[in-house]
Amino acid sequence: MPELVFEIWRDDAASEQSMAQISRQNDNVRAATMPNAALVHSFKAASDFDAFQTNYDWNRWGNWKPEPDWIERFFTDEEAMVQQAYLEERQIR
Repeated sequence: MPELVFEIWRDDAASEQSMAQISRQNDNVRAATMPNAALVHSFKAASDFDAFQTNYDWNRWGNWKPEPDWIERFFTDEEAMVQQAYLEERQIR
């Protein structure tokens, strides 16, 4: 089962935090909305539910609970390959 890499970024001065999978789009949004944020943690997850719970675990917020009508989405090999290509490009910059 493929896993994607997620990051947690924090801007303490603005009391803001974000968690998202690594992608060009997410990097651009974070740079525009949280320009002073610092990377505080990264992790891998196999599904969106797994990512949310891992974020909660790291922040010590307890158990994350999805909305009743939400369906867990597992990540695909294609998503993992696209992310890996971006990670390689990102490290070169």
